[in-house]
Amino acid sequence: MFLSPSALITIILTSNLTIVALWLFLKSHRRLMQISISTLLIVVFLVLIRLLIPMEFGFEKTIREYHILPSLYTILFTPVLQFFTPKLYIYHAILLIWVLGFICMGFWSIFCHIRFYHSINQDPPLNEETILSIIKRIDEFHGKSSNFRIIRTNKVSVPMYLGLFTPKILLPNINLSKEELCYILYHEATHYYKHDLWVKLLVELICIIYWWNPFIYILKQDIDKIMEIRVDITVTKNFDEIHRIKYLECLLKIARENCSTDLNSLSLTFDSRTASVLSQRFHIILDGGLSKKPGIFNKVLLVFLLSIFGLSSLFVLEPYSINSNDQEYTVELTPQTSYLVINQKKEYDVYVHNRYFATVSRIRDSYSNLKIYNNLEEALLYESKK
Repeated sequence: MFLSPSALITIILTSNLTIVALWLFLKSHRRLMQISISTLLIVVFLVLIRLLIPMEFGFEKTIREYHILPSLYTILFTPVLQFFTPKLYIYHAILLIWVLGFICMGFWSIFCHIRFYHSINQDPPLNEETILSIIKRIDEFHGKSSNFRIIRTNKVSVPMYLGLFTPKILLPNINLSKEELCYILYHEATHYYKHDLWVKLLVELICIIYWWNPFIYILKQDIDKIMEIRVDITVTKNFDEIHRIKYLECLLKIARENCSTDLNSLSLTFDSRTASVLSQRFHIILDGGLSKKPGIFNKVLLVFLLSIFGLSSLFVLEPYSINSNDQEYTVELTPQTSYLVINQKKEYDVYVHNRYFATVSRIRDSYSNLKIYNNLEEALLYESKK
């Protein structure tokens, strides 16, 4: 197992292809209704793990690429400072920029999280009887004991959950009824019991590492959507139609109150940041959740996405190149420099720059575009006119 430019390029290409396929699939709530949430989570988990381990394994098969990668490698391995030993290539400069960006993004993310966390800790937790009774019912529902700190603050405009080890549920300074509080606290507590914040942490790490890849941010949005839908289904699975509508009214109320304040990257919120996602959640909740018995569509999607993912683990793209030891004895046969002459044995003599090079018994695809002459005199006559 080792890191190589070819393995990295292969993994990024296949991961981006999977992300695009997932994004296109998640755009329609009708398609979402036909699959299980487990299928989506399996695909997402595999993509994240593969991006986190961009290594080439010994059992992988090589696929030679003849058109794009050779030119790309020529650029990547162009020396920028030739007087150094060893030489420094454009490839090294790109890696340096990548690492510096990764370090800067990492420190900035940590700084923002600590600053936000510190500002939140300045607000005292709520000890209202109503809230404490709701939290007690939530613990009984999940069969566990939690140590949630409920904080009402003007530093957020939407309810959110944060804190891996000391969970906090933040409530904005808006008027909420007891029933709305119940919906919100159930929702955020379910994120905690589903360990969604650990997934969020992994996604944030991937975003920091691949900060330059726009497809990673699409994946981040899709993962947020999947986790919100899963929690919606869990919270509302035993609701009747009236309570589902009230739950959706609460979602809509929070969406109206939401403003453009920045959210902490390591938090999970009650609302949806876009109207399209909110609309999808509405449809899924009103229809009673995703399919409980996924059919053939679910299996086809899973096989398709896993096949794309498997390409990055079973195959690696390599640029076509000629071994340096063989380059001295290798020529490129083109119509501008080469041609074929039929000899007495009805075979073909290969000429390069009007000099005999080799004899072949049949014409291969790689030089099938060469002009064929009946004899050398005819060849020299026509080639001299070029």
